[in-house]
Amino acid sequence: MTLFPDKNHLSPGQLKIADFIERHPEDMLFMTEREIADRIGTSVATVSRFWRAIGSDNAKSFKIKLREHADATPALKLEKTMSGLNAASLPAKMLEQSIHHLEQTAAHIRPEALERTAELIASARRLYIHAPGPSLALGELMAYRLNRFGLSVRLTAGSGHELLESLAHLQAEDAIFAFSFTRMLPETEVILDCSRRIGAASVLVTDREELTYGVSAREAFCVSRGEVGEFHSMMAPLLLVEQLILGIGLRDQERMLGKLDTLAELRDRYADKLPRGRA
Repeated sequence: MTLFPDKNHLSPGQLKIADFIERHPEDMLFMTEREIADRIGTSVATVSRFWRAIGSDNAKSFKIKLREHADATPALKLEKTMSGLNAASLPAKMLEQSIHHLEQTAAHIRPEALERTAELIASARRLYIHAPGPSLALGELMAYRLNRFGLSVRLTAGSGHELLESLAHLQAEDAIFAFSFTRMLPETEVILDCSRRIGAASVLVTDREELTYGVSAREAFCVSRGEVGEFHSMMAPLLLVEQLILGIGLRDQERMLGKLDTLAELRDRYADKLPRGRA
């Protein structure tokens, strides 16, 4: 889906800007006019004139429209992704995309950052997980696995003022783990500010590399999920979550495995009263 359906009136320089924005819309959201001009080899004046040529007052007003376009509907994102697929090509294409996301993510994640994060989660009095929207499944998996290790884990409300109900209990000895995909959510800003003021450790997981810079999070990870306007994969975020779960388990194997042994004993003891079922 093109951002500029009518380009007939644009000059060659303006066409170059339009092409760059269509190919890199997420990058453009966080770039200044000078950075755009330097990136594509044109002048700042040309970039400044471009906004009125496409019907916007300035760069700021266009970025607002672009954000609305990027967040339009899940159906549009899925339609764009599916348009290049068919039943025969789907398995190979999905595998290719998954490998690409994993390689991109691996290039950004440092093993020492994973170790530090595993340590701060394992040593926290309580871990709060903020997993809004599509990241909820990741948060629930993380909470489920870490609860098995005997850690105290709470999922926060996904959005709105109900989030404050959890933050009101946050202490300096706690840690909070937040997913913030596509953009810096207002809830994420509140979480990072609150944890900073209290002194609690915070971890940010995003798919926007620039959001990992200059934030107050103790640790920040960038994972690859796909281009703006397309169906977003959770393959790389899932790998990160599983790496952290295993990393936490490795820090105190005897105690962690002891918790799982206790669970196994309880299952055996009460198997006739609480059968596991077929799932």
